[in-house]
Amino acid sequence: MYDIQLFGRIEVRTRGVRLAGDDFGGDRPRQLLALLALHGEQSLVELSGLIGAPPATVRADLKVLRDRLEPGARGRDSVVVGNQGTYHLDTERVRVDVATFDQLIAAAEGRPPERATRPLAAAAFLAARPLLEDEDAPWAAELRAKYRAKLQTARTPSTV
Repeated sequence: MYDIQLFGRIEVRTRGVRLAGDDFGGDRPRQLLALLALHGEQSLVELSGLIGAPPATVRADLKVLRDRLEPGARGRDSVVVGNQGTYHLDTERVRVDVATFDQLIAAAEGRPPERATRPLAAAAFLAARPLLEDEDAPWAAELRAKYRAKLQTARTPSTV
């Protein structure tokens, strides 16, 4: 199982190994991991637009990411799955803190305050550090603002 942390610095933990910073093979492979973890399936063209690099460069960066996550694994066995110009992470082998955050926020919605407290507290704990805190790309800043707003909205009691 791959545990991907996007709140704070991007990190991956798997089988007793922790990857962070330059362990991903550079900024673009690390950013590609974050984009796939946040958005699910993305085309090579979409990833290219977000990263600001030509598709051939993005494809090469995805190979670097695969090699860093699973040294020696063949492409078809990788946690980074490619199929006809689209890429995604193997959801059966990946846990992402942002997905857990979203599940906790959803679990709290519509509950009375006394029952919403636990999932909201757990969500706030996960989001104690800013999303993608070391990334300065425009897409990262937009996502950071989006999740900051989600947390703030969740903390604000409903007046209904």
